[in-house]
Amino acid sequence: FKDMAEPTPPAGGQLTSLPVRSYLEQTVVPILLRGLHALVKERPENPVDFLASFLLKNNPNKKATSTPMPQAHPLEIR
Repeated sequence: FKDMAEPTPPAGGQLTSLPVRSYLEQTVVPILLRGLHALVKERPENPVDFLASFLLKNNPNKKATSTPMPQAHPLEIR
């Protein structure tokens, strides 16, 4: 999975004109597969929080900032 290339979305905002499957394959599936691979490798006690954190930390669309993103805190179910 490490050698999977990041997708190159169509230029000029053409994402809205793509069929659903193509849109997901170009925007969500690559990072989701990397996250799922990390998830099964680590097998954390709370897989949903792990995956959410992974996706936030590895978002290829986030802009580089000098300020780190705040850490996501696990939700408490009462």
